[in-house]
Amino acid sequence: MYTMSMLKLGPLILIVNLFFSISAIAESKYAEKTKDIIRGELRKFIFSEGTVMLSNPLVLDANGDIVEIGYKEDILIINFWATWCAPCKKEMPSLNSLAQNMKHEGIRIITIASGRNSKEAIDAFFDVNNLINLKKYRDPKGRIAVKYGVTALPTTVVIDPMGIEIGRVIGDIDWDTTDVRLFFKKLLKTK
Repeated sequence: MYTMSMLKLGPLILIVNLFFSISAIAESKYAEKTKDIIRGELRKFIFSEGTVMLSNPLVLDANGDIVEIGYKEDILIINFWATWCAPCKKEMPSLNSLAQNMKHEGIRIITIASGRNSKEAIDAFFDVNNLINLKKYRDPKGRIAVKYGVTALPTTVVIDPMGIEIGRVIGDIDWDTTDVRLFFKKLLKTK
């Protein structure tokens, strides 16, 4: 026999079960293909559930010219950072190593200094840290960061060749690990 309190819980249980069923269906193809290697710092990777195409970023290049970063046949990794951000600076050398190790794999890595970052400060940081494998761009007014929903620095957004976000990491991680390289190789096979 059901009590009144049990009957009241029925719809709640149904809603909870429905939510978890939809969440399981909504899991991206990328999450499914890489779940066996999500460990360590990769646990910070947040898979996107949406299929909305992101706009091509309009940024300033090293010469101060406006350029559009298009999506190509590769996976695009955009790292939003700032010269004053200690965690950003901490992770940048490992991101540079990832770019070196994956340069022939169909992965493009760019950095966008978001907000007030002088060209001179960016250049000096790249020179001091020998960041020769990363493309550097600026978004002085933070417009691209806002469009991409960046709420903290660093944030790294991973985008598929169709311009759809695969997922993101909020905060710094060590990008120079075997697991991270394997993760991106699996993403490439899934695209």
